[in-house]
Amino acid sequence: MSELVLRNLLIYEQFSDVNKYVTSYVYAMDMLIDTPEDVAILVKSKVLTNLSSSNENAANMINGLVKFVSIPDFFYDQQWKDMDAYYNSYWPNTLAGLKGKYFNNPWNVIALIGALVLFALTVVQTFFTIKAANATNVTK
Repeated sequence: MSELVLRNLLIYEQFSDVNKYVTSYVYAMDMLIDTPEDVAILVKSKVLTNLSSSNENAANMINGLVKFVSIPDFFYDQQWKDMDAYYNSYWPNTLAGLKGKYFNNPWNVIALIGALVLFALTVVQTFFTIKAANATNVTK
């Protein structure tokens, strides 16, 4: 949507007695987008389609849309709280850190799988060696 259409929808919702869906959506986008890099990430993950000339223009447009708009009922409040709780939980942060630090290359993943297979084979070999040793000690 163009900036003009969004501004007109925001004004319509502000001055009429309708649910503020567009206002809530634009407010949520404003909370997600602060920099051109944020726009690039959202475009890459196909959450947002950027039809403007640059990511900086899109970020400035989104950040300027809700500057003077009041938001009495944020419709995405529960989803936002759920997303924030998930983002701040232990496992997603730990897995993202491991992925960024250790598994940023497919060869690292292949090496890990190979090491796990070798470890499993070593454990099986040790088990059968001990079992065979116990079997020979029992017969003597």
